[in-house]
Amino acid sequence: MADDKKIAVYENGELTVPVKGNGGNEVILALPLDRLLVKILKIPSDIQDDPINYVADIFKQLSPFPDESLKVSYEVIREDEDGRIVLAAALPEGSVDDIAEALDSSKLNVTRVDSLVLGTLRSAWPNLAIGNDSSRRLVFITGSTCISLFVFDGDCPVVIRAISPGSDIKRETMLSLIEAESFAGPLALSEAIIIGEMDTEGIASFAPVRTIDSSVIDTFEGIADRADDNESLNALPDSWREFLEETRFKAKFKRFLALAMMVWALMVAVIIGVPKYYDYKTDQQKKISRSHRDDYETVCEMKSQVESLESASNYSQGALESLRVIADYIPEGFVLKNWSYDKAKSMSLRFSGSIADDNYVSVNNTALEFKDILSAVDLSLITENEDDSETLFFAKVNPPSVKPAAKGNVNFSYECLFNSDEEVE
Repeated sequence: MADDKKIAVYENGELTVPVKGNGGNEVILALPLDRLLVKILKIPSDIQDDPINYVADIFKQLSPFPDESLKVSYEVIREDEDGRIVLAAALPEGSVDDIAEALDSSKLNVTRVDSLVLGTLRSAWPNLAIGNDSSRRLVFITGSTCISLFVFDGDCPVVIRAISPGSDIKRETMLSLIEAESFAGPLALSEAIIIGEMDTEGIASFAPVRTIDSSVIDTFEGIADRADDNESLNALPDSWREFLEETRFKAKFKRFLALAMMVWALMVAVIIGVPKYYDYKTDQQKKISRSHRDDYETVCEMKSQVESLESASNYSQGALESLRVIADYIPEGFVLKNWSYDKAKSMSLRFSGSIADDNYVSVNNTALEFKDILSAVDLSLITENEDDSETLFFAKVNPPSVKPAAKGNVNFSYECLFNSDEEVE
C-alpha cells in the first residue's frame, strides 16, 4: 500500500512529501509527465539480444541533451509474434538541477523515479472501463503543470503526450491521433475520457466525452503499486543510482562501526574487571623495570660514546670524504637531492637525485657505469697509504634504481655499503 512507502513529488518548483511512509530518507520520486522523456515504442521481434540499446538510440534523438548518456527504462505493455510494445521513459540529468538541489536540501535519497500520471492511470483503471475491443479512445488526465494525453487502442496505449498549459488542445489531440494512426493503423474513435477538470469544447468534436471525478482516484496508491511491480519502469539516472548505493553502504558501515564499538566496550569492561592479583603482579614488574632503568641509561650512554669515538677514529671513510668521492666521480648532469650517511649503524651511504634527460636508456647506462666506478674506488686514494691499495672504499655498491619522472627528468638512487672497521684494519 501507499502508506508503506515514502513518496515525494516535485511540481511547480516545489518538493513535497505527501506520503511519509516508513522508508527513512529513501523516497520514490513522482514527477509530472512534462519533466520526463516518455514515449511508446515498438521493439521488433528480431531484436532480442539488447533491446535497451535499441530504445536508448531512439531516445537520444528525442533528448534535448544529445551528448548526455541517458539511462532509459521501459515496461512491456503488449507482446506478440511481431514484437513488443513498450512504454519507455528517461530523466535527462541535464534538466534536473532544481530537483537535485531540492532533494539535497531535504536530505532525501531517490530509489525510483516514476510519473504521477502513470500512478493516476493505475489507480483509475477500474473506472475507465476499457476492454480489449477494437475501438480507439482518448484519455485526458489533468495536472497542475500539464495535461497528459493517452491514446488507447482497446486496452493498449499507443500514444502518450504532455500538453503544456495554454496549448491548443484540439491541435494537440489531432497530432496525437495522427501519431496513433501512424503507429497502429486507422481505427474508429469511440470516446474521450477526462480525469479531472478541463474545458471539453475542443474535445467534443472528436468523440463523446465521459468525465471521471479525480477525487475517487488515489494517485499515490497507484505509484506504490507500480513500485511493487518489478516489471514497471524506473527512470532513475545512473548518477542518482550510484549515490544511493554509496549512501546505503555508508549507512551499513556506520551500523557495523557501532557494533564494533559495542564489542570494544565489552572487551574494555572485561579488562577492567580482572582480578586484583593481576594488577599487583603488574605493579611488581614495573618496580623491577624502574630499578634497572638507571643501569640501562648508563649502558646506552656508554655505547653511544664508544660508537662516536669509533666513527671519529676512522675519518678516512667519513661523511665528508664520502661526499668528496661521490662528487669526484658523479656523471655530468646528475644532480644530488637526498643524502643519507649512516656508517655507525647500517654501514651504508644512500643518495639520490635526478637528471634532466628524457632518454631513459642512455641515463640508465650512465648510471650503471657510475655504479661500476664507485665499486672500484681504492681506499688508498683517500688515505694515501699504500697498505690500503687492495682495499676498496665501498665494500659493495648495489645496482642503482633508475626511473622516469615528470617534466622529462629521470630519477636515480644508490646504496653503497662500507667495510666494517675490522675489515679496513
